[in-house]
Amino acid sequence: MVAGCVALALAACSGSNSSVTSAPLQTVSATDVAPAESIEPAEPTTTAASAESSTSSASTVALPAGAPVCAPAADLAAATTVTRTITVGAEQREYLVRLPATVATGPMPLVVDFHGAGSDMQQQAFYSGFDAVADREGFVVATPNGIDPTRRQWRFLGPDDLEFARSLVDQLAGDACVDRERVFAAGISSGSAMSASLACRASDVFRGFGLVAANAYQPALCDGATPRPMVIFHGTDDSVVPYEGGGVNTADGFSVDPAEDVAAAWADHHGCEPTPTETPVGSEVVRFDWSGCAAPISFYRIEGGGHTWPGAEVSVFWLGATTDQIDATELMWAAFEAA
Repeated sequence: MVAGCVALALAACSGSNSSVTSAPLQTVSATDVAPAESIEPAEPTTTAASAESSTSSASTVALPAGAPVCAPAADLAAATTVTRTITVGAEQREYLVRLPATVATGPMPLVVDFHGAGSDMQQQAFYSGFDAVADREGFVVATPNGIDPTRRQWRFLGPDDLEFARSLVDQLAGDACVDRERVFAAGISSGSAMSASLACRASDVFRGFGLVAANAYQPALCDGATPRPMVIFHGTDDSVVPYEGGGVNTADGFSVDPAEDVAAAWADHHGCEPTPTETPVGSEVVRFDWSGCAAPISFYRIEGGGHTWPGAEVSVFWLGATTDQIDATELMWAAFEAA
């Protein structure tokens, strides 16, 4: 039930150049180079010097008397996404941060959303759709960039990106009114592996995890972690990170264990009963739920699903089918909110 060493890249299948336009600000393009994914914005949505505000109205929610009061840093405003930098060790790192349309005067939850290799923070912010949910529900979203300029692969087994994630949370706890007790991680592919690594090595900082199209469990790294809520998604026709395990379709030459085995390893870590309940959710999705857990775990098997984010507004067709029968972003937030 234990997953082996995993390195996961959000890699596109080779194919002819084509594009799908999903929204005025974004174009999804396939390339004939693998591994790479392109979900490219036609125009940048933010810059470090100035941010583009949402057209939705911004407001402030007052808390009851005696509640903690904080104010965002001067460069942060409601319904606005800005690019920030932070120096971690010898590296300058960058990330997007968005405050919700309604900013509370007390600490707010934070979701840190990690892109896949070959993608970037702007693409992931659009692809996952967390900003719209954050505006509705009142939480902060941070979308960090990987450091490698060619692939931006997350270095999820080493110390540097772990320290980046911790430092990002520290910075936003001071500058964006983030509640340290409600910090969560999500991601796809390499970004999902990064989130799984944080579940193993930073469960003191992150209180819940959403994993799409990749997962990992290594006893040496994970056994001592505090059990936290997890929501996991994987397509049975994933051509990059195979559902049944085996070699990952990248140039790295890594392999993975079967997706259900890795989810079961996490369930065992959480002290769950060994046999999950399987519940059909529409014709394309089966949900696995374990009972008796120290923290809840749900695993969604996407029948015929590809290396894609369930419920995404764009269909990254060269990476396989995207189900619209569930919405991974909404399901993650429901799990995080209940944590």
